[in-house]
Amino acid sequence: MMSQERFRALFAGAGEASGPGAVLEPPVCPPRRRHGGTPIDLVVGLAIRAALAVQFFSWARANAQPVGDPFDWRAWLAPDAGLAQAASVWTLGRVDPQLAAFVLLAAAMLIGLSLSAGFLTRLAGLFVVLGAIWHVSFVLPGAWPQTLAYGALGLYLALRGAGPASLDWALARLSRMA
Repeated sequence: MMSQERFRALFAGAGEASGPGAVLEPPVCPPRRRHGGTPIDLVVGLAIRAALAVQFFSWARANAQPVGDPFDWRAWLAPDAGLAQAASVWTLGRVDPQLAAFVLLAAAMLIGLSLSAGFLTRLAGLFVVLGAIWHVSFVLPGAWPQTLAYGALGLYLALRGAGPASLDWALARLSRMA
């Protein structure tokens, strides 16, 4: 065991408390892992992001018109007539159904891209939770088990983040280096 005097001499400036009678904590070795930086966060973050990104992209493609020119961004966001009709019911006729359908398609594509890159993942997870609440409240209340699962996945991403294999993680590391 190290004597108290020797410990204070070695680590006098290491702790926040200093002075006579102050209790210093020894430095933690190895340092504690940062929140969201474990290998489990890596695997779970990748799996959840991939599952949700595929789901959003496939939903957007199922509710859009066929793409003639793959380099025209408007072709990817042209809503199907069925989606516009459903959007008029979901918004209770208060919003232009064609605009609402376009916004839904654009949001689904942007959230899918955001999740696949791991960029703004906490915000995308929050949108997933809000979309799940809207879906179970107004669109299809009978599909609550599937909607609950999507909402739980979005809540995980909103609270824990994307994990170490993401742009969010890399940008956070770069910002701490400066």
